[in-house]
Amino acid sequence: MNFDANASSDERADFSSKTPARVLVGRAGTRPLTSTWLKFRVDHALARDAICSELDEAFIQKFAVVNGYPYIKSSVCSKDEFIQFPPRGKFIEDETLAQLKNQCTSGNDVQIVISDGLSAKAVEKNAGNLLPMIVDGLKMNNISQGLPVVVQYGRVAVGDQIAFALSARVVINLIGERPGLSCAEGLSAYITYNPSPQTISSDRTVVSNIHERGTPAVEAGAYIVRLVKTILERKVSGVELQKLS
Repeated sequence: MNFDANASSDERADFSSKTPARVLVGRAGTRPLTSTWLKFRVDHALARDAICSELDEAFIQKFAVVNGYPYIKSSVCSKDEFIQFPPRGKFIEDETLAQLKNQCTSGNDVQIVISDGLSAKAVEKNAGNLLPMIVDGLKMNNISQGLPVVVQYGRVAVGDQIAFALSARVVINLIGERPGLSCAEGLSAYITYNPSPQTISSDRTVVSNIHERGTPAVEAGAYIVRLVKTILERKVSGVELQKLS
């Protein structure tokens, strides 16, 4: 990018501090500076670790078991399978669905799903602060909600299947996003009105970049509640909701 060649070091530092992007990092000949290269290697390693991460047993106990949230698996058996065969993370087995129907109430306005996705670290880092804000906010607005469900090896579409089985009007899938070189702990909320097996990507409204250097979890929770209220009132989400805005 272009930048004033006569800018002072303080001006350059101020500009660089405003973005996590690798700008004004300098070079040594045709190569990056050693410090730049090492920082890149560190961030790349963090991203790889996030993709390979799995929900910690202590987190599962503290977050799911203690609160009585169902903890289930998608149709995937291992992390390797989850990465190599993405479609398998979009579904759960019929037996598991039957168990959910016995354990969870049906016909609610909202069904919340928490999926590890491509960064279990994002869930561990943000869900503990995000979920209570959403749950309490929905209660304050008299929006009924089912028991949150935690999914191991879950993709975005798994939320649609669960919510459809439980006859929920809206699903919120809180999922660990694919990590980048500036953040390995970003969470997103995929919100869909009238979720079903026929749901496509354009039907979903997304709140992304939920992390401490993006939108803080508490702030994101309040925004998600307002968004869900609007979606229920207008009875659409995704692209159709944008058309009405």
